Amino acid sequence: MTTHVVCLSGGKDSTAMALKLAEAEPRDYQYIITPTGDELPTMKDHWHRLEAMLEKPLTVVSPKYGLAGLMREHRALPNFRMRFCTRSLKIIPYQAWLMKRLPAVSYVGLRADEEGRAGIEWDDPRITNRYPLREWGWGIDEVLWYLKDRHVKIPARTDCARCYAQTLHEWWLLRHDYPLIWESAIADEDRTGHTFRSEKRDTWPASLRELGQAFDIRGEPKQRKRGGGCRICSL
Repeated sequence: MTTHVVCLSGGKDSTAMALKLAEAEPRDYQYIITPTGDELPTMKDHWHRLEAMLEKPLTVVSPKYGLAGLMREHRALPNFRMRFCTRSLKIIPYQAWLMKRLPAVSYVGLRADEEGRAGIEWDDPRITNRYPLREWGWGIDEVLWYLKDRHVKIPARTDCARCYAQTLHEWWLLRHDYPLIWESAIADEDRTGHTFRSEKRDTWPASLRELGQAFDIRGEPKQRKRGGGCRICSL
């Protein structure tokens, strides 16, 4: 029997895909999430709402040690040059999980207007990748319209609380809204001697401890459009 697996990050694309797929092609799907253990409460709440809408539990596929354990193992913090978090916490666990459930179809939320992006390439012919959004010709407009029609609001942050790729304003919000997580991130930097933010990325300090002091002096930074992030989180 073929296993039908829907990869859910909880972002707008995978959420729209999962909900529409259940309507358009109803079958016994397994909905998979690959949390890092560093998601914000709003993201966890969103996953719970999706379980209710899909009327099926989301299966967690992640190593037990999570992001915190991975940073201790590497004695380093994830950054643009060492993106070990994505591969170790998402790709490898999902690959291992799926290989035990063959034959399988893996449904991934890549849009029709995302040229150049590809899902995981499998060497095993018993695994088939499907991209329903592309099959339907859905770009960003169709995805947003569908979510609005279903009254689904996607959290502002769907990646890690201390993601190195987040904007300066998102760091400010983390400090303002989740001070305990902020202090934990400072402790990570103190312990490893590294910083989540890259030096000279902007005119603000790289280290979170100094960045917090700068926030106190300079105030809230202007909101800027997100420049990137953990785009692999279609898994």
